Formats: sequence, structure tokens, C-alpha cells
Amino acid sequence: MPVNFEDPWFKGQEVSYNVSELQECAIAVDASYFLRQLLEQAENYNEPLLTALGGLTGIQARIQVELDNWLRNRTTPFFIFDGQPMVGQDEVTTKLGREIQKQTGVAWKLYSEGQAEAAVAAFGECASQGLYNIQALYPMLQDELRLRKLHFLVAPFNAAAQIAYLDMIDSDQCGGIMGPLELMLYPIQDCVIRSIDWTSNTCAAISKKNVMKVLNVSEPHFIDAFLMTGTPFLPPFPPLTDPTLVKSQPYNIVDAINMLRTADKSVTMVSTTFHDLIKNQDPTWLDKYRKAWMAVKHFVYIAESGEVKVHDADHLTNDNHEYLGLQIPWEMFHYLNTGLIGPRLLSWITHSQVYVLPTLDGSATEEYKKLVSSQLVPLEETALSLVLARLHRGIVYKDIKAKVWYDDNYSATVLDHRHEARTKTNYGVQMATWAVIKEADIKQHFPGFEHGSIFSEVHALTKPDFVKLTFAEQRKKARNVESASIIKSICLWRYLHVRGYIDDQHNLTSWGKALDRAMVTLEPVVKKFPTVPYLYESVLVAMEMVRFGLLNGSLKVVEPLSLPMHGDDDDKSSLMLISRCATLLKLRHQANGYTGPLSKNLLTFHSLAGEVRSAERALMEAILASLFLYGQGQRKRDDSWELSHQLPFLFNPDVALGIAVKTYFDETINWNSEKEKAERLATFPDAFVPYSMAFSEDLEIACEFFEAVYAGLQTLDGQGISANDLKAWGKAKEYLAPRILKNASGN
Repeated sequence: MPVNFEDPWFKGQEVSYNVSELQECAIAVDASYFLRQLLEQAENYNEPLLTALGGLTGIQARIQVELDNWLRNRTTPFFIFDGQPMVGQDEVTTKLGREIQKQTGVAWKLYSEGQAEAAVAAFGECASQGLYNIQALYPMLQDELRLRKLHFLVAPFNAAAQIAYLDMIDSDQCGGIMGPLELMLYPIQDCVIRSIDWTSNTCAAISKKNVMKVLNVSEPHFIDAFLMTGTPFLPPFPPLTDPTLVKSQPYNIVDAINMLRTADKSVTMVSTTFHDLIKNQDPTWLDKYRKAWMAVKHFVYIAESGEVKVHDADHLTNDNHEYLGLQIPWEMFHYLNTGLIGPRLLSWITHSQVYVLPTLDGSATEEYKKLVSSQLVPLEETALSLVLARLHRGIVYKDIKAKVWYDDNYSATVLDHRHEARTKTNYGVQMATWAVIKEADIKQHFPGFEHGSIFSEVHALTKPDFVKLTFAEQRKKARNVESASIIKSICLWRYLHVRGYIDDQHNLTSWGKALDRAMVTLEPVVKKFPTVPYLYESVLVAMEMVRFGLLNGSLKVVEPLSLPMHGDDDDKSSLMLISRCATLLKLRHQANGYTGPLSKNLLTFHSLAGEVRSAERALMEAILASLFLYGQGQRKRDDSWELSHQLPFLFNPDVALGIAVKTYFDETINWNSEKEKAERLATFPDAFVPYSMAFSEDLEIACEFFEAVYAGLQTLDGQGISANDLKAWGKAKEYLAPRILKNASGN
């Protein structure tokens, strides 16, 4: 059952109102629901290739238009964002993801057969079913809200529970609520706004009381039936999905109620009736239902006082960790709510589990399995150890396991408290060696030092005199640091130290020198295109991908048909390497749906890069959180969101630029002719990427980016990278050199 699936029966119970009734009111809005509506509404949804591209090209503009509509109606949206997943939610998401991956496989088959229109329609169907992680759009929406000075809140767990609390107490913070049907599981006042049509000036709402009246059920009976139909944290009751039992599919809540009525309105009894079927399909469903029921009854929320509370806490059972997860310090929820950290690291601790969720491409290649099951584990272990050291003993002495979407039988331990860590390094001691350097001292050595740029932090360590300042003597140890700029630099230096770019003497290692050379080489491009963000960050990601053995020109791919068509194997390998580098960057695109060529191979690489970024981000957030947990940063502040979101690894571009670069160079023209290259560049955008905003500039950036990374790798001199891999980079440079049009961007 799709995570965003909502029983169509409820649609018939909606009542229309004039939006003028919402004027001068604040409405608590489920952020995930809001974003999904932007993708699914027919008049807005114009990006059917979302699951094929790995991202969206026009969503930011659509968010801005929608928020403008709220402003024009003099209505204030109070967005509530999901926090940690609930018990069972990752399992439901995984099941959904695998089902949709089968559908995307059909779409890719249609595309490979040249059935473009049918493929686009198939991809569009997949995009509307929830495989794309909507939380990836949270930073973009939150950034827009902060620019508009609109308050928002991040719930401890699901946003629906937090919104229900605000409605339940008739909070002055909101005069209405808007979100998914899931809201009706909780003790809300009555009505839920389902949609707003600004064109017709109407909004649709549904009354929980009226729904129960129409169904002729009590509230407990209604909640049982609703849970049986499935939620984001509970799969549907297996008999409901069986067409031999429920002839009319998809099933609805009426079918669930009818089943309950045959079993004395007892979920346990109806489960006994269908024991054999449930045993074959989902033998633990009843246990999952009971946990879901208890999680709804004892939902977690942030009270208006700022405290994190559990509803009806007086009746919590002793095994509440089974349905709510482990209880982490409220301080961590504060960091989550203020945007200092995201929910992923916390969920690992709360649920004692690292869950690798399905990818958009659905390809569990050997290199992907190695990455998520082995290579990234030390990063996850380090991130956990940095935070767990400051939590109470009951959590510290709990093993943290790992599960993966592609193998139900996979089981591994990320953090085992009974055995030594995979690394002997004491990262807490290591991080404590970094001093709080005065701003004046930094500017004296580097007048143009830019905190958080990565380049400034790396390049500063090439000066021995500056390196001496970075060591923390007792008087210079970090204590209650207020400056966000200094905190950003400290976090980056600590991260680079943990990842081996800096040694214990605070000097750059061979990889650190490679990173510095790459960034120095790219610096003119960064200055030439100051409005193009994340270029230095992308260099760091590229280096990490090289270290994991993933950024190369391998022709061993999941879809041979999307390999380069022209040239020998060396040419094809070179182009694959160059286009993979370009995939780490962003194609600037108008607020229209992408209409160009596709590549499953680059989407697979995008999934690998996404997993690396996700693990690196968890480590970065752990370093940031530990700084505050140890009292090294001033806790009382109003810039936590900006501080966190100016640190790396949140940027995750789609594959459009990689595809464009591959398509552009995969052509049999005379690449030694400046005239033919100029003609190719002039005609290419309209033919292949018609809505690109500055393709010639993006192409130049991609080529210079490749050159910069290669320049950095050359400094390794065979250490840390194999001779064959370095040779492949050299061949790619030779391949690219004659194909670059001089002054291509016209600047």
C-alpha cells in the first residue's frame, strides 16, 4: 500500500467551503502532505520523470506560487514537519518501494524499446505513488519559510500527531488543521482541511464526527477499521487485499468495518478467522497492529510549553519502547525541532536500527551492496559513538542493527557495545584537539577566509603558522562558543580530521592535499560563476566517491543500452567517467518538467552518491550535535537552522546535467573543428534540454569540475588510488581536451 495512499471512500464525505472563511487564520499544515499535493494535483503536476531523474526541476517555483496564494488570501500556513519515523514505518516504506520499483522497471523497459510517451506515463504513475523521499524537499521548503518569516515546527515523530495535539487543545497557534486522513486517528476536534483550490476560491474539508455517523461506528471501532486499511506505519490487513475475499479492489474502510462486524468488532478475532492467510502473507501483522494502536494512543508531541510529552502518559505500559522506541533526552528533540540536526541519526538510536530504504533505480548491484553493508558502516558507527557518549547508559548499552531493502534476511550490527569498535581511534579526544581560533587571527592569515566554504578550512592548513593556532591548549578549548561562523569551521576541521584529510598534527594528509589542489584548481570557476552554489562541496563528494571506488569509468552497468554509442571502449569509459562527475552537479532548469533523454546507469550512480551523502551528512550532524552536547557551543540561539544547513551534504542534485553532458559529447562530429563544436553547442539545448537556463555555462562548469578533480588526484602519485584508475582519469582528460569549445559560455 502506498505511503500516500488515502482511501477514496472518504473523498465522497468531503464538503466544500469558501476560502474566505480561512482569512485572518493560521492553519496547521502537514508539510509532507502539502508537498505531495503539489506533485499530485493535475493542474500543477508536470514532472512525471521524477523517479527517472532522481529529483525535481521546478518544485521551488511551485512552492513559492503556493505560498503567495496563502498570502493573498490573508491566511497563514503553520507548517509541521515529520520528525523520526514511527515504529514500523520503515518497513511499510520498504514494501511500497519494492512494489514501485517493479513498475519503474516496466517504465525503463518501455523507454529502452523507444516507446517514449508510454514510458513517461509509466514514470509519472510511479512518481505519484510515493517512492521519492518527500523529506528531501524539506530544506527547500524550510528555507523559503524562513525567508518569509513564517514559523514552522519539526515534530518528534509524525507531523499528524503534533497537529492533532494543537487541535485537541484548541491552540491559539492555529484556527484549523490541514493534512492526511491519518489525522482522524487522533483525538482532533472534528474537521480536517483536505485541499484548497485558489482558482475557484474553495476548500474541501472532512468531518470526523460525520464520517463516524455515516459509518455508524464508535471512535474505537473507527480507529480499528482505519488501521486495518493501512497507514504509513502499518501495512494493510492482508485479507483486505485478497480479491477473492474483497471483490471490489481497491478495498476501503467499509470493507474493514464489515469484516470487524463478523468478528464481534475485534481485530484479534477477525485475525483468528483469517489465520492461515495472514500466516502466509504477514505472520506478525497482529503484533504490528497492536504496536500501531498503542503508538496512536500514546502519541508524542511538543507541548506549547516546549516540553516533549507523551499523550495519556499515566497509562503507558512498561514495554512502551516496543511501540514508541527508546526514550532519548529531550535535548535531542530540541536540536531536531530547531533544525540543528535531522531525524535520521536520532531514528538510528530511537529504534536501535539503521534502515537502508529503497532507491529510485531499484538496482542492488554488488558495488551498491558493498557500499551500504560495509563501506559506510564505519561512518555510521562513528556518528553514533559521538552522540551516544553523551546519552544515558540504557541507550549506550543497546546494540544497533542494520536492515536493507533488497534482502529481508540481511542482518548485521552497526554498533556492538560488547566488542571493540572497528577503528581504534578515540574521536572524542581527537576532536578536542581543535582550538577556537579568534576571528582576528584567522583574518590576519587569510583576509578572505569564508567560514563553511570547505575550501577556506582546507586551504588554511597549508600554512604552517596557521596550523599552530589550531591546537587547543587548556585555555583555548571550545567552551560555549557563540559565533556560528567559528562553529562551522570547527565542525568542518573535525569532519576532515575524522575522514583522514587531516592528520593528528593538523596537517593535510595526501588526500587532504589532493582535495586542496582540486579546490584551488576550481577556484577561478567558483569566482566566475558566483551564483552557482555547492561547487566546493561537490569536489569533496567526488573525492569521497573516488575513495569508495565508485567514481570511475567502468562500463559494467545495469543498462547497456544507455552506454555511450560512439567510439571505442576507452572513449566510452572516458565519457562515462566525465558524465558521472557531471551528475554530482546541477543543471539549471526552468520551472518546467524535464523533457530530455534519460539514463538508468547515471540514476544508479546517483543512488550510490545519495547513500554516500546521507552517511556523510549523518556524521556531520553527529559532529555538530556532539559540540553542543559537550557544552562547547552556546545552546541558546536562534540561528540553529542556518548553522546546520550551511554545512555540507544536504545538496543532492538530479542526474539531468550528467545526462546532458553524456548526450552532448556522444556525437560523431569533427571535434577538432571549432566551427562544428560551436554549431553543436548552439543547437544542442533546444534539441535535448529545451528548458535549461544556461547550458553552455553548466557544460563549462562540468568540464572544469572534472579537470579540478583530476588535478587533485594527480597529487596522490599512486597512493590511495590505483595506477589503472589514475590512468583512466588521464585518458578521460585526453578525450575531453579536443571537445571543449574555447570560451564556450561566452564569458
